[in-house]
Amino acid sequence: MPRITQPRDDAWSSDVEAAVATFGNRSRNEILRYLSAHGPATRGDIVDAVSAGEPSVAKHLLALETFGVIKVDVEPGRRHGRSPRYSANAARIKELLDAHLEYLMEN
Repeated sequence: MPRITQPRDDAWSSDVEAAVATFGNRSRNEILRYLSAHGPATRGDIVDAVSAGEPSVAKHLLALETFGVIKVDVEPGRRHGRSPRYSANAARIKELLDAHLEYLMEN
């Protein structure tokens, strides 16, 4: 079976990488879709609304926050004992989608 490697292309930017990691995952898309329609929401709200369990949602929320496509109302390190609320960052979502589209369509 061939190995999958990273593209050797200067156009493959960190934003394109983030777009593929974000939008290439069904659970992450489902979370973003829910937050776009219903956010801000707690992690419990998200777990109840999407087809993924709590550990999976927690992992995806961390990744989505890292990529900047969601915003959280409590900064990292201050969340213990609190229920942070998550919301979609529409501007960043558009930015990543635009970067991915440009990568795919521009030569």
